[in-house]
Amino acid sequence: CIRDRFQGQTYFRIMRKITIKDIDYLVPGTWDEMTTEQLCFLANILNSKSTAQEAKVKMLLFCLSARIRRYQKANGTGYAVSLPKNRIWITAEQLAALSTIFDFLFQETEKGIELDIRLTRNPFPVYKDKDIELYGPEDGLTNISYGQFIMLQTWQQRMRQDFFEALDNFLSIIWKDGSFSIREDGDPAWFRNVEPIVKTVMFWYYLGSMNFIQAKFSRVFSSGGNEAPLDIFDTQQRIVDEMASGDVTKKEQVKQSLLYDALYTLEVAIEKEEKKKQDMYCLLYTSPSP
Repeated sequence: CIRDRFQGQTYFRIMRKITIKDIDYLVPGTWDEMTTEQLCFLANILNSKSTAQEAKVKMLLFCLSARIRRYQKANGTGYAVSLPKNRIWITAEQLAALSTIFDFLFQETEKGIELDIRLTRNPFPVYKDKDIELYGPEDGLTNISYGQFIMLQTWQQRMRQDFFEALDNFLSIIWKDGSFSIREDGDPAWFRNVEPIVKTVMFWYYLGSMNFIQAKFSRVFSSGGNEAPLDIFDTQQRIVDEMASGDVTKKEQVKQSLLYDALYTLEVAIEKEEKKKQDMYCLLYTSPSP
């Protein structure tokens, strides 16, 4: 049982146990249980256009350190699976049933089966290459600034035009050369030689953390409606101006504040405004008629 420092709640690691011929094997039960190697493997097989079902089977075999080959027997076709400590014979149906342990990776949407990214543990707190060392944020984006968040959203919007160029700029906002800082600027050249699979997993970490943040500060992220603003940077600058009460000297302080602190402030302000409207509604509809 682990105290999660950014959720402020207690949760349990839920590694799943598979018992095969009296031998126990552990596989991850959540995104945050997956190792960096497992995440990169998932990104690689999805990049090769594997279907969701194929990806789940491949993840199962990879996490079990298993090798598989198709095998024909008198009673039908199945698979011979070589595990570190034994070998088993299973049918395609049994293999598919075992792979459902990785159902948490995907969700069904109106567009079909899509990744359900819930990764909040930074798999690359330090990324080392022969020419550079990049230092990333803490789990859940807990130590990034509101200004960095603004730039992340801005570059994420620009990914619609040129994903790969924008991705390097995007990642340089929160992975820094030498040591992590809350500087809003970054050098996309830092990521010129970083493998695409690594950059994909880094981006997953951001998306998973944002899924958590949006759920935690639901008022902030639902108050603007379903449609994304045409210019996120301009919208965020207006929010900064509002939080600084129009005082130019305080705007930089707002942008340098930690993201979670800024979102708490916004959440409380929205909650107070909702209560004020509710009180006004009650006053109007409970007042005695003249």
